[in-house]
Amino acid sequence: MSRDAEAKNLRLYDRRTIERNIKKGLITRKDYEKFLKALEDAKEKGVMGTELPEVEDQIEDEGVDDELDEDEPEEIAAAGEPPPSGTNSH
Repeated sequence: MSRDAEAKNLRLYDRRTIERNIKKGLITRKDYEKFLKALEDAKEKGVMGTELPEVEDQIEDEGVDDELDEDEPEEIAAAGEPPPSGTNSH
């Protein structure tokens, strides 16, 4: 079976469209149950029970400093905008 035909066949068993495909007669419920039983266990691929680090922790770890850059004007830094590039985009 070619890769395209195999991909099309697998789409018949997509859990989002399975009920519609069974109603259309494209596959049977028995075929679907057989397909589910043949699937490999993907338990090793999942991630459970791990916490994501807080954003503040990442900032501290990366050594980001909250102080203004000496060369950057305060009003630009306060506004959160980058310094002008010298070209007009309008």
